[in-house]
Amino acid sequence: MTISKDDAAQALGEIEAARGRMFEARSYASASPFLIIWGAVWMFADLFMQFAPPALVNYGWPVGILVGMAASIAASFTLPKRANTSVGWRGFGLWGVIAGFFIVLFLVIPVTSGIEIHSIFGVVFGFLYMGFGLWMGWRIFALGAALAVLTLIGFYEVRAWYGLYMGLVSGGALILGGFWLRRL
Repeated sequence: MTISKDDAAQALGEIEAARGRMFEARSYASASPFLIIWGAVWMFADLFMQFAPPALVNYGWPVGILVGMAASIAASFTLPKRANTSVGWRGFGLWGVIAGFFIVLFLVIPVTSGIEIHSIFGVVFGFLYMGFGLWMGWRIFALGAALAVLTLIGFYEVRAWYGLYMGLVSGGALILGGFWLRRL
């Protein structure tokens, strides 16, 4: 039996398409636990910000970030070796660069309220997820777009209950997104 040039090209195209779908599924599976962790941190910290006594309100995010970092490091060790792209000096370096970006951003742009600071984080991380989605798949991109849009709605429309709103919709979106990606 001989295979024509067209049949061979079609078979190779199908193999390449399957390889792309497998890469996307692995990327989603690798991202899933981190989305769940950081969605839970976001939800906890924002709900804490909304309902904590005034003397404690500024502790929710720092505590949440420390817990999220520890949980992320622990989760990174549970990933298969081939998918474990979040550890190593480049992964930590990337998050260091992002932290440096926020520090410099707030040195340059004057902010007058916690809602402004929080909204900048929501929009920037929404766009970061969209950027990651260009490589990892459309679902990560869609999750980032939802995060950015929900943040803008919260900033412009939900002032008094901003912490509650952002905790439930943004933190909830990341958690649901993580479970959604886990199932693929």
